[in-house]
Amino acid sequence: MTIADRPIGAFLSDVASACVTPSGGAVAAIGGAMGSALCGMVCIHTIEHGDDRVAGNATETTTDRKRSNAETTPPDFIALRNAFESRRERLLDLADADVAAVDAVGEAFAADGSPDRRHEAAKRATEVPIETAATTRDVLVDAIAVTEHGARNAVPDGVTGAFLAHAAVHASVATVRANLDHLEDEPAAAFAERADAIKADADRSLAAVCSADVTADRE
Repeated sequence: MTIADRPIGAFLSDVASACVTPSGGAVAAIGGAMGSALCGMVCIHTIEHGDDRVAGNATETTTDRKRSNAETTPPDFIALRNAFESRRERLLDLADADVAAVDAVGEAFAADGSPDRRHEAAKRATEVPIETAATTRDVLVDAIAVTEHGARNAVPDGVTGAFLAHAAVHASVATVRANLDHLEDEPAAAFAERADAIKADADRSLAAVCSADVTADRE
């Protein structure tokens, strides 16, 4: 049974147990999925309100608009909703992937496996949280549009989602760093550099979300 199919209470009971998994990486992914769900909810409310901003730029997300230097143009909330839904599903998959990766590390070390087996297991256990961090960072980037242009009564939910995504980024980066000692120097350095870049992006995005929220309160 996947984590997505388990009742939330059962999942939390598994976390708060003597079992090794699910552990921090899986919990971070679930937290990020919750953040993405909240941001998606804001999109749905905005769409239901029939706002003129809903389909202003078909298929564009904040990330797309940043690349085209058109951030002042209202986003397409249908595209944003779809993006948040896709990321939510991906993060649920990553939660399961993290469980499998951590279990594989335990098996590799408990069985006194070869150095290559241990290294590959540790590498996979680092790849999963780095992808979780990148995916939740993308949630944060698009959360900026949610707080800037979303239905006012739902924006606080989007801000909550952004905070959850931000926490998931930091938690995932912490997991990545915890695994670096088990990797060779070259991949360890690459993972560390990417983790730092993702974390910096997430911090900037959260600051933008908070700034947009404050501006909305003054309007």
